[in-house]
Amino acid sequence: MASSQSPVLHERPAAQALGAWLVRVMGQDFFLFALAIVVGLGAGLGAVGFRWLIEVLSDLFLVRLAGLLGHTWLLPVVPALGGLLVAFLVLRWAPEAKGHGVPEVMAAVATQGGRIRPRVAVVKAFASAICIGSGGSVGREGPIVQIGSALGSIIGQIFALGPQRMRILVGCGAAAGISATFNAPLAGVVFSLEVILGDFSIAAFSPIIISSVLATALARTLEGNVAAFTVPHYQTLSPYELALYAALGVMAAFFAAAFTRLLYWSEDRFDGVAISEYAKPVIGGAMVGIIGLGLPQVFGVGYGTITATLLNENDIALLGVLLVGKVAATCLTLGSGGSGGVFAPSLFIGAMLGGLFGNAVEYLVPGLVHPGAFALVGMAAMVAGTTHAPLTAMLILFEMTDDYKLILPLMLTTTISTLVSKWVSKESIYTLKLSRRGLRLAHGIDVSLLESLRVSDVVTSDYDSVRPSATLSDIVHLLQTSNSNDFPVVNVEGHILGMINFDDIRTVIADRDLAQLVIAADAMNGDPPIIEASASLRAAQQLLTERDVETLPVVSGKDQVLVGLLKRADLMSHYHNELQRRAGL
Repeated sequence: MASSQSPVLHERPAAQALGAWLVRVMGQDFFLFALAIVVGLGAGLGAVGFRWLIEVLSDLFLVRLAGLLGHTWLLPVVPALGGLLVAFLVLRWAPEAKGHGVPEVMAAVATQGGRIRPRVAVVKAFASAICIGSGGSVGREGPIVQIGSALGSIIGQIFALGPQRMRILVGCGAAAGISATFNAPLAGVVFSLEVILGDFSIAAFSPIIISSVLATALARTLEGNVAAFTVPHYQTLSPYELALYAALGVMAAFFAAAFTRLLYWSEDRFDGVAISEYAKPVIGGAMVGIIGLGLPQVFGVGYGTITATLLNENDIALLGVLLVGKVAATCLTLGSGGSGGVFAPSLFIGAMLGGLFGNAVEYLVPGLVHPGAFALVGMAAMVAGTTHAPLTAMLILFEMTDDYKLILPLMLTTTISTLVSKWVSKESIYTLKLSRRGLRLAHGIDVSLLESLRVSDVVTSDYDSVRPSATLSDIVHLLQTSNSNDFPVVNVEGHILGMINFDDIRTVIADRDLAQLVIAADAMNGDPPIIEASASLRAAQQLLTERDVETLPVVSGKDQVLVGLLKRADLMSHYHNELQRRAGL
């Protein structure tokens, strides 16, 4: 195992030699698939074991220990003790196991080539299980993502995989963990691609599917194929309900943004108190216990309370109190240094919010809606608002309830919630934690690093250009000898007039009669996106994405003279090389 400062494993020459031999025998793709099978089965087994550990510790803390205390008013001692144990594990062995886990995995993918310390999986499992089992108001998804991702990273490090394949294995572990924990294989895949990797390429898609399928199959074999929530099969009663669901989406977005800000405000308040780091989770746990004296529903993941709300068994007053109580309990648990996920709290808060909204509509216009249906859709809307991951939110609710009848309200509400929450706050509940450390991520890329790099570092001056008077025949000849499909059209002074792309002129080239009549000035794009040599690679990356091109002309000076071309592939290659250099990989 590595030292406490090192994020990687020591060299494993035998394993690396075995890996090299397997690559020669199987090929790179099949070797990666074989590792994805191992990660999927391992993460699936880990998810089942983690859930069992939570059940054992919940019985130990909230049943046996609470019973030994004898007096109800002593209940806050239980989560306070849990907080102390969590602090001991996290502060002594793995500080990155503190909090909700997913941001740490995202940071490892973006800045460490997917390398995660092996001990993180063990510490995170026990710290989060203790936190949840003793009544901490957190969920299971953050820990199991970190556990599964760490497993994928360990296997990748053992076989000395490169950063790209290492990231894919980390994504395999995250997907497998989510899939096995929630019995949601599709949502696990999409969560990994949408949140962890920010990459929907086929290269990442296939191994992650394999891991997700195997993890889910293993979990179903050991625990049964049971949906997380059993609810009535709600249906949309009227098309006019969609307007109400849209309003719920807007409400959930603002509530999600407020919850995210409150969570980190709470963290700042605890960080600002000049007391021992060991004492903070104890105080936070005791405060959660005090809330739990009146509202025991806020303890742990709260799935029982969510189910009751989906069945419309909670009255409107209780829903309002639980909404506020859960927000407070989650902020106290994580803000003080607890360990666990924010996904289950988001589901809980969304169910209470949607239930409140649905019951209010039902009170005003009896028989118009099913309040339970609004609670169900509210869950997805809250998750979408906090994570900025609408596909994950939709799919996980489908799979956790085994009900696809509310597909239209779910699609509408999650989309609106995501759009509005991004308008209110650009950062999700995951990326905000990283941006507060100076690490800004977008689609799995470290935006702050891209902003520190210049276009002039990557621009290539080895390119082919054409004059505006060149015929298509001349361009075809150039295409046959050039390594590029993009050619700037420049005048004698070196100023760029436009760009010609092979795909844009493919149909014209096929007509031989036009080949001598049409010239570059006629066929070029006269308004190409242009980037300054002094601009950041972040600005270039945004321009490449916005204009959907692969190459940018690079200009310099007051006269805007063309100095070279910037290709998307070169930009990403330079980014990854710089990332590895700074990480010491």
